[in-house]
Amino acid sequence: MEVKKILIFNPFGIGDVLFSMPLVRNLKENFKDVSIIYLCNARVYPLLKNHPLFSEVLIFEKDEWREVLKISKIVFLKKVFSFFWQIRKHKFDIVFDLSLNSQYGFFLKACGIKKRIGFNFKNRGRFLTDKIDLPQGYSNKHVARYHLELLKFLNLSPKDYGFDLFLNNETLSMAKEVFEKNGIKKEDKTVAVCPGSGDSWGDTAYFKRWPEENFLELCQKLQDELKVKIILFGSKSEEKLCEGILQGLSQAAINLCGKIGLEEFSGAIALSSLMITNDGGPFHIAQALNKKAIVLFGPVDEKVYGAYPLTDNCTVFAKTISCRPCYKSFRFSGCNLDRQCLREITVNEVFLAAKKLLL
Repeated sequence: MEVKKILIFNPFGIGDVLFSMPLVRNLKENFKDVSIIYLCNARVYPLLKNHPLFSEVLIFEKDEWREVLKISKIVFLKKVFSFFWQIRKHKFDIVFDLSLNSQYGFFLKACGIKKRIGFNFKNRGRFLTDKIDLPQGYSNKHVARYHLELLKFLNLSPKDYGFDLFLNNETLSMAKEVFEKNGIKKEDKTVAVCPGSGDSWGDTAYFKRWPEENFLELCQKLQDELKVKIILFGSKSEEKLCEGILQGLSQAAINLCGKIGLEEFSGAIALSSLMITNDGGPFHIAQALNKKAIVLFGPVDEKVYGAYPLTDNCTVFAKTISCRPCYKSFRFSGCNLDRQCLREITVNEVFLAAKKLLL
């Protein structure tokens, strides 16, 4: 089949988008002159907008659409039709629909895309032409491997590429400027610490996080024994968490929580010596940049959402207890043990892993 244009539709977060990059690499290798267009949400857009693999990156922000609908049904319908013609005019040969949503599947069918490849989760893939059944969600193997399985519908044998993130000189220059303003020199050993992560979990994000006091003790130990510079990162909603750690340290640290955007953050991770974080987007960015990283897993299965591929650059902490993982079929079932799986990860074992990666 002649393939000129492929659409990748993925409305989810940072990790989910980066998990699709091995799929994109395989497509680009097998269809040399193909134009690949990525459709993502506004938050992820800064990571993809300058990527050389994509001819174009489009934004679909469902929350924005919902707000428009609240204000005016007429304006909403105009927006839908405008978006419809924007997609239709491209005349895509194939779409990889990673949304797990039948409404989006119907929309893509209406746009005239003849070959629609994706997953059939709870019969939501009924408008797909080619699909893999996913009755219980992703389990037992990495999401990236599920994506690669979709290539069988194009009679392609996948290669195990890693995640992919392109940072241009402007992004790196912005990050260098941030470092210089905060007194970080090129020769300094810097540890990027993300004590939050998990904004998409809302009120239950607490259950994804290693205790604040553990992060504080670890940062102090890293400062005292390894003489590194600590940089705290996080979103606006995590400012209180990072400020608490900052105030508890006996030595000065740099707090960039809520102060820089995703592009600058990615550049800062590229310039850092090591990242330590709970599982989530920051960890996957570090993987995509091939940076040394330590990641702490609680409710989420590290076999499904963890390191890919496994490398010596990454140390994963995940304790085996009977109720773990408790995040299954895209739902968190709750916790009656106050994060026992995370609390069992000791400060000392994380410190020793950091020491090994830094030396």
